[in-house]
Amino acid sequence: MAGKTTGQGIDVKDLTFFALFSLTFGSMMGSGVFDIPQNIANRSGAVAVVLHWGIVAAGMIALAWSFVYISNKRPDIKSGIYGYAKFGFGDYVGFTSAWGYFLNALLGNASYLIYIFATLGNFFPVFGHGATAGATLPSFLCESLLLWIVMGLIIKGVKEASIVNIIITSVKLMALAALILVFIYGFKTSVFMKNMSTHDLHLGSMFEQIKATMLVTVWDFLGIEAACIYAIYAKSMKDVGKATMLAVIAVLLIDTLLSCLPFGIMPTAEVQQLTTPSTAGVMALVIGPISANIIRFAVLICVVGALLAWNMLATNILFLSAQDKTMPRFLTKLNKGGVPVNAAIMSGLTLQVMMICAYFSQAVYLNMIMIATSLVLVPYLLAAMFSVKLILTDKKVHYYELIKGSLAVLYAVWMIYAGGLKYLAISTLMYLIGIFLFYKARREDGRRLFENKFEIVLFTTIVICAIASGWAWYTGVVQF
Repeated sequence: MAGKTTGQGIDVKDLTFFALFSLTFGSMMGSGVFDIPQNIANRSGAVAVVLHWGIVAAGMIALAWSFVYISNKRPDIKSGIYGYAKFGFGDYVGFTSAWGYFLNALLGNASYLIYIFATLGNFFPVFGHGATAGATLPSFLCESLLLWIVMGLIIKGVKEASIVNIIITSVKLMALAALILVFIYGFKTSVFMKNMSTHDLHLGSMFEQIKATMLVTVWDFLGIEAACIYAIYAKSMKDVGKATMLAVIAVLLIDTLLSCLPFGIMPTAEVQQLTTPSTAGVMALVIGPISANIIRFAVLICVVGALLAWNMLATNILFLSAQDKTMPRFLTKLNKGGVPVNAAIMSGLTLQVMMICAYFSQAVYLNMIMIATSLVLVPYLLAAMFSVKLILTDKKVHYYELIKGSLAVLYAVWMIYAGGLKYLAISTLMYLIGIFLFYKARREDGRRLFENKFEIVLFTTIVICAIASGWAWYTGVVQF
């Protein structure tokens, strides 16, 4: 999205290793990290939280490995998570992956915009407080203004936007490092061991507690694939894999420390009762109440960074899929800065419609991110499955790689299950809407809507699920 273009597309490689790392880290590190102590302890005890991180570490590293493996094995595929689905399982599956990813990015951005002004409501009552936080008319107007400021920055150029993202990431890393040091300072082994030896029967079985923690973790790791999506702009394909793995390890370390250390500062019951952002409550206990405002400021920095990164991802996924003739041709139009301007405008307009719907329906922040999570987990599963397909079709099957790829598939399936099947069902309504864009793209290219029986069966399944879940939602059988 920056630089001169040729007839084949973009030929300028602008993104360095740290730029790719910043995009990936910034995509994952949004508002969730500052609320992780209370969110992860809400329905789980200290033991479940600690055990859960062992599972997450194995699963997320395996998933990150699958992205790295594909980028190394098929460096010709520079369209990221969308390309993995397309080249692995066909055009319609690729379109479904791209469309779901695009909607996930924008739903996540809608929740970020609401969260920003809900946080500002602590300082400016006009933005609301409690149930009205981020949902007042002034909030909506300011959210819309911020939306188009961010889109304006992206339209200016991906290199310029990535530089801003690098600055935000640097500030974010320093804030998180300071927070962890304060937690370590206040940590007491005796408090931690007491929490580890206490089991609250009201929280359910250990399996149920671990599953409950996964609901939080799924959201915190969205964006793991960002470097792969920007491979087309990378100065080196090797940097894509390195940036992905380093970002995952950094997020794992930060999230684990921020969720486990509070159990060494206060009893589990007090961790569960912390208010948003819950890290502020822990920090206030250690060094005083004024520190809560420092955390709120850091939250705003993280969320603005994630907002920028995810808007860039949403724009780029439309452009990449349009270049492959999976999306309509008009989305490939570039401005003088090499930015897919129509894709950016479509992203901005779609997000604006979402914000209008959220304002008039008073949409709940948590429901928005749960549907967004369901939309992106399917592309994750398809990418993991593609890595296994590449391993099995190689001349010599490397069983160690097959184990890692299989683990990535199993973990992706587990995340879909833990994320809530009802959200996956309702997301089929959004998948169904996209068929109009797919039809337009196919017609422009002079091809049939579906290439084979598998695509017909897949589309039919989506239609049936969409009708059933829509009816269940309308009649109140399923509530969100």
